[in-house]
Amino acid sequence: MKLVTNTCTPCKKYSIEELIDMMHDAGFDAIDFSFDAAPFNTSEGEEFRAWLKTLRERAESKGMRFTQAHAPFPSSDADPVKNEAIFQSIVRSIEHASILGVDIIVVHPMQHLTYIEENNVEKLFEMNMAFYRRLEPYCKQFGVKVALENMYQVPLRRKTMNSTCGRPEEFNRYLDELNSEWFVGCLDIGHAVLLSEDPANFIRQMGKDRLKCLHVHDVDGSNDSHTLPYFGIINWDSVAAALKEIGYDGEFTFECGYFFSPLPKELYPAAFHMAAATGRHIMNKIEG
Repeated sequence: MKLVTNTCTPCKKYSIEELIDMMHDAGFDAIDFSFDAAPFNTSEGEEFRAWLKTLRERAESKGMRFTQAHAPFPSSDADPVKNEAIFQSIVRSIEHASILGVDIIVVHPMQHLTYIEENNVEKLFEMNMAFYRRLEPYCKQFGVKVALENMYQVPLRRKTMNSTCGRPEEFNRYLDELNSEWFVGCLDIGHAVLLSEDPANFIRQMGKDRLKCLHVHDVDGSNDSHTLPYFGIINWDSVAAALKEIGYDGEFTFECGYFFSPLPKELYPAAFHMAAATGRHIMNKIEG
């Protein structure tokens, strides 16, 4: 199992080149590139592609890889013109991920409709089937798998509520209906807890064949905190036991940007070391 962390929040204070060095020095095995973070969510052109090649070379020179990525989000809009522009940005991110050598890119399901309104569950299901199937030729062209992610909504600033793939039964339905080697599941552990789902149960219901990557972070139960494990309410022994039980063979990928965001720039190297030590501690429980 590889220990991975993403570039999203740290790239606001350090260059990607500096982050590659910092992540390597802290003990991470691989990197998750955040195409959802500005300016990379809109970047394109030959100069940008050439720069991505230099990043791949820099990582590989240190014995690391870019193995996972995150596409721009949200993945949909009620305006058809905006919706098409969003789709094209996601396609570009798949191409860009392939330049980095990424295996899996996370693409959020469409969820611009209010999930709890009548008939929207099925409307979203049909829309998402068409959306992901439209992406499949690009997956094949660029050799990058797409991972769906479990989502939540906070409509009209009310209590956090269910959304697309938020429950294991629906997540499994999406993956089983797509029934393609190019689509896999990414379980966001924090998102599951925000919907009062036991992440260990979610892991067991998805199983090894569907669950191929993770977004690992802790939450306080009310907010999408994206902080380091043990800084929230999640039972990480239970999560580790479930991953071990199903024989999880993906990577252990942190999405802990809010752990870093309050810190001064000078503390980021130490924070990466802390994060890596925390990841290894949990991974030892999974692999032990």
